[in-house]
Amino acid sequence: MGLKKLLTQSIIWRCFYFFSVLLVNVFLSRYLEAAGTGSLYFTVVIFSFMQVALSLGGEAAVIYFASSDSIERKKLTTLSITWSFVAGLLVVSLISIYFLLIKKSGDLSPAWYAAYGFLYVCGQMLTNFIVGIYYTRENYFLPNFILAIVNLLFVVYLFFQTSGAGSSQVSWTILLFFATFFTGGILVYFSYIIRYKTDAPAGLPGKENITRILKYALTAMGANVIFFLVYKVDYFFVNYSPASTPAELGNYIQASKLGQMLLLIPQIIASVVFPKTASGEHSTSISNAIMIIARLFSQFFLAVFIGVAILGAWFFPAIFGNTFDKMEIPMLILIPGIFSLSILALLSAYFAGKNNLKVNLYGAIIGLSIMIIGDFIFVPLHGIIAAAIISTLSYSSNLGYAMWNFYRNYDVHWAEFFKWRKSDYNTLLSLLNINKSVG
Repeated sequence: MGLKKLLTQSIIWRCFYFFSVLLVNVFLSRYLEAAGTGSLYFTVVIFSFMQVALSLGGEAAVIYFASSDSIERKKLTTLSITWSFVAGLLVVSLISIYFLLIKKSGDLSPAWYAAYGFLYVCGQMLTNFIVGIYYTRENYFLPNFILAIVNLLFVVYLFFQTSGAGSSQVSWTILLFFATFFTGGILVYFSYIIRYKTDAPAGLPGKENITRILKYALTAMGANVIFFLVYKVDYFFVNYSPASTPAELGNYIQASKLGQMLLLIPQIIASVVFPKTASGEHSTSISNAIMIIARLFSQFFLAVFIGVAILGAWFFPAIFGNTFDKMEIPMLILIPGIFSLSILALLSAYFAGKNNLKVNLYGAIIGLSIMIIGDFIFVPLHGIIAAAIISTLSYSSNLGYAMWNFYRNYDVHWAEFFKWRKSDYNTLLSLLNINKSVG
């Protein structure tokens, strides 16, 4: 299938899925309010880190070898579900050890946290594995449709809940929230083996292939862990900052999450760029497309910045609830950083597809170093405003390193990423016209 048609299909169905994610975020935030939302999403960040660490970069490896058809997909699907359940059980063990040796249980028993952790880590990992394999088959409809339906059913449940409910009801609602990740992963897995019967599980890859997968995965893992910390470590500094309240943590995390949702289109495009680059198709057109898309993104994010500056003080409390009244300033500060991440998503997918993961790794190390040093010095004194400033500086530095390496390969001036051109709009219209001949 042609690159343009792939991008169009990916955008349509992933937008549908992410719209469902946004609805979950809105209704859950209104239900839990700022302080409760901050606490929940902080817990999700911890589980997300466990998922990233325990996956060992395996998702990227599975997609890479499935894209190149160098390892049978039926072997990779077996590896995916096995790996996911083992990781989930390891999380249960780690949580149990934590409560046994370090922390006594508080409002919730360790069993609740263990259930939350298993449902999230196992479900999210399985989803990442199988959705990635789906994409190597150029199928963007089915996995995103299934995941969106699961989210929308949860939204219907939340619609009938009222904020300020008792702790028992809140606990069950949060359990159901984590269950959506597991349910989505399981449904996507079974839908894949039903849709592609020849890829039904048939034993694990052999020793030689396992070695190849681990070699690629562990390299990707270094970048994934560091990228995760670049995106999320500021939450920890804000959480423990004397200058921040629980409600401010909720506002900051919500601003950050909303900003990262603006990465939807870049991530969609990256999910197409990676398999196509790994397969060796459209190499020249992909590099040119990256620069065109970067120029279009610069205009989009400028419009978002202006919109937030004008309407943000009214818009965020109206959507998420009155307790989210401190989102506007952090959001404005974060937007230039999110713009940097949007271009970085494309370049990272490109370098990953070229099996040049060191560029992604070193760039992430630069960004993380700036993030940790800056947050350590300034966030305890200045709270969420300092966290937003340091995050934007970190993301921009990471992008700068990636652009420098792209320039070395293609001898393209950095201004080509930002110099607006009228011809770019013709490319965009061509991309969005699914009725045109592509290939």
